[in-house]
Amino acid sequence: MTTDELYQGMRDRIGRARTLAVSLGKLVGRVSKYVPNKIDEENLYVYVVIDPETYYSADYLGKMGILLGSVDIRTLQLVLLRVVGYERSDVSSSLFNTNDLLPKLVEDEDPGTLISNVILKCEMLTRLDPLSKEEAVPADIVIEPQSPVIIPASEIIERALGINRGALKLGYLDYANSEAKVGIGPEELNFHSLVVGTTGAGKTSFIKNLISSILLLLKEDQVMVLDATGDYYHSFLPPDLTSEHVRNSMKEFSKLSAPIESLEMDVIFPITRRWLWKNLRKNGSEEELSRVYYRLYLQPLVNYLENKGMKLNVSFENLKISVETEGWRSSLNLHPFFFSFKEVKRILHRLNPYFSEQASHFLKILTREFNDSNTLDELIHALDESTFEKLQIHKSTRENILRGLYLLRETGLFDLRAPRSPFSTTLKSGRFLVVDLYNQEPDDFSQKILAYYFLDRTFQIRETMMKKGEVKNRLLIVIDEAHRFFPSNHGWEEDSNYVRRVASKISTMMRLGRRRKIGFLFSTHNPSDLSDIVVQLANTKLVFRTSAEIGESLGLTKSEAKLLSWEKNGVAYMISPWLRQGKLKLRIPIPPPIGHYDLSRT
Repeated sequence: MTTDELYQGMRDRIGRARTLAVSLGKLVGRVSKYVPNKIDEENLYVYVVIDPETYYSADYLGKMGILLGSVDIRTLQLVLLRVVGYERSDVSSSLFNTNDLLPKLVEDEDPGTLISNVILKCEMLTRLDPLSKEEAVPADIVIEPQSPVIIPASEIIERALGINRGALKLGYLDYANSEAKVGIGPEELNFHSLVVGTTGAGKTSFIKNLISSILLLLKEDQVMVLDATGDYYHSFLPPDLTSEHVRNSMKEFSKLSAPIESLEMDVIFPITRRWLWKNLRKNGSEEELSRVYYRLYLQPLVNYLENKGMKLNVSFENLKISVETEGWRSSLNLHPFFFSFKEVKRILHRLNPYFSEQASHFLKILTREFNDSNTLDELIHALDESTFEKLQIHKSTRENILRGLYLLRETGLFDLRAPRSPFSTTLKSGRFLVVDLYNQEPDDFSQKILAYYFLDRTFQIRETMMKKGEVKNRLLIVIDEAHRFFPSNHGWEEDSNYVRRVASKISTMMRLGRRRKIGFLFSTHNPSDLSDIVVQLANTKLVFRTSAEIGESLGLTKSEAKLLSWEKNGVAYMISPWLRQGKLKLRIPIPPPIGHYDLSRT
C-alpha cells in the first residue's frame, strides 16, 4: 500500500466515522491530536477537545461523570467514555509563566481570551459495534486521535452499559437530560433488595413505582406489603390528578411501563376485641365492617382529593370498596383477620418470637398434652405448678412461657365474633396484598407478632405449593421500616431472644426463598439498625439521599457519598452485581402513579 493509498483510506475512514457518529448522537468534539492516548495496565484514559462555542451552548458540559461516545476512526467501533476531569484555562495564561507577577499587575476583563478549547479527561468504559446486535465488551483498544466524539443517544447508552435488560423499568439513568432507561429482569427480584434513604428522599415512591410496574407488566406475579407506616393501605385511591407535578410524573412513569388507570388491592386488617367493641355493633355485617374501615381510615383522604377538585364515586358491596373518577377505577377487598386458637395451637410455640428456645420447646409439648384446650384462656388456666414440675421445667423457662402467653392474650387478637378471611385463600388469590399493621394503632408487640405470623405462614404455604408443583408465579414481599421487625443485635436479654429468632427466620426465608419464587424488598433509614443478615443477603441496594457515612458503608466512594447526601428527591445509586459497572445513578418519577399522600403538608 502506497502512502497516497493509505492517506486516501484514512480520509475515507474519517468521513465514515463522522457519518456514523452523527447517526448515534450529537457531535461535540474530537479526540485530542496533541495529547497522546495511552492504553496499558494502569491507563484507560483518552483526552477529548471541545470548542468553546459547543462548551458554552451545552449546560451539561463541565460536569463530572457525564457520558460521551467516540467512534474510533480505525475500527469504526463506538467507545463509551465517562468524563473524570476537565482542563480549562484563559488563552492569555499561555503567554506568561505562572510564577510571573506581571499578569497580576495588568489583569483586565477580556471575553476574547475565554474563546479557547476545553480539554476533557475521559475514562474508557465499553465498546460495541453499533451496526451489529452484539453485546458491548470492555474498552480494550486505543482510540485514534481526531476520532469524532458525541453525546450518545439514550438507546446507545443503554446498549453500551447493558442497563435496560428486563421488563421492569426502575427509572432513568441520572445523567444530563438522559432518557436512558434502567430495567431489570423480574427474576432478579428473587435475589432480594434493600432500599436506604432519609425521610422524603424517594424510598416509598420507588417501591410504589416498582409495585405498579409488576401489576402492569407481570400479569401473574404478586406483591405483599407489611404496612407498618401507613403508606400503602390507601394505594388503590387515585393520585392527585389536579397537581401538574403529579401529572408530569405519571407521564414519565408511563414511558417506563404503561399508563395505570385501574387497580385492585386486597387489605388484610387485623382486628382486636377492643376495636370491635369501640367501632362495631354486636355481630356486625361485612358491609358494616367495610364502611367503618372506610370512614375511619380512607374518608379523610377522599375528602382531601375532593377538596382539591376531584369528584370521586365510592360504593360498597359486602367487604369490597370501589372508587371511580375520570380516568381511574379501583377497588379494595377488605379481609378482616384475627387468630383462631384452634388453627394456631399447633404453631403457638413459634407464634411469639419472644419465647426463648427452651420455652418454645416445652410449650410445643404442653400444647400437645392439653390438646383439648379450645381457647388461649383454657390453656393458660391448665398450666399449673404440677404440670411444670412433672416436666421438670426450670423456673425462668416457666416464667417465659407464662409471660409470653399472657402477652398473646393481651393483644386481643384471639377468637373474636366477627367476619374473618382465611389468610391462605387471600394469599393465593390476591395480586396486590397489603397487611395493614398501621391503623387502629396496634402496639409494637402486636405488630411484631402479626408480621412474624404472616411471614411464617407465607413461607409454609409456598412450601406446600412447591411440593405440589403449584408455584408458578413470583411473590415479592415488601417490608418498609424493616429495622422495626429485624433489628440489629443489641438490647436487653428478652430482645436478644427476639433478635435471634427473627434473624434465623428471615435468614431461612431469604436463603431458601429463591426456589419458592419469593423475593424480599426491605426499606430502612439506616442499615446499621437492621439485622446484618438482611444487609448481607440483599444483592441489590438502592441508596437514596442519606448521610455520607451510610453511603460509604454501602459501597459508594467518598465523593459519591458526599454528593448524594445533598441530592434532590428521587435520585439514588443502584449497587448490584447484575450491573456491568457495579453501580449507577438512577432517577425515578416522583410521586408514584398510585395513591400517595402526605397530609402533614396541607
